[in-house]
Amino acid sequence: MTNIKSKLAEGWIHCSFIVEMMGKPAEHLQGTLKTYIEKLKADKKIVFIQEDYAKPEPVEKSTLFTTFVEIEVLMKDLTKVIEFNFDFMPSSVEIIEPTQLVLKNEAMNGLLNDLQARLHKVDMVLKNQSQENNILKKNSSLLVQNSILLSLKTGPKELKELTILTKIPENELKKFLDVLIKAKKLKFSAKKYSLA
Repeated sequence: MTNIKSKLAEGWIHCSFIVEMMGKPAEHLQGTLKTYIEKLKADKKIVFIQEDYAKPEPVEKSTLFTTFVEIEVLMKDLTKVIEFNFDFMPSSVEIIEPTQLVLKNEAMNGLLNDLQARLHKVDMVLKNQSQENNILKKNSSLLVQNSILLSLKTGPKELKELTILTKIPENELKKFLDVLIKAKKLKFSAKKYSLA
């Protein structure tokens, strides 16, 4: 058993975290969470005091399950606590002891630079995702428009007929039809759409 007082005297930090996980099936989820914690135990800068696993619970209106583990640990220093938060994103963090923490400016500089690097990385990922999302939207819009135009090659059709052919709900399809009419690629008369 680890002597908490002696570790605290050496500058270690006594913490409690809740780490959550979601997935399926329940047995796999539970096993994955335990494997995840076992890997953490190999870290020499973390000493486990105890861990308490919750039983997986089904997520409402879903086929997924959620579970969590509450861990009580000693961490080598504040840098390790902050790294753990970045890397494992626990849903709850509590520093039990010491009640007051002192951080030297060189350690704070390192933490702030690490934080900035991570924020820049997240920003880059979000910008890339946004760009990819815009390209996907544009391409899917073109696919829908082409599907409509191909459906009308055989002659004029009502909205219900186009809905059946394109498999797109009427309210969504109407938006695309309006765009195509505005672009003068389609005409609408006598409740039917036709190529312009």
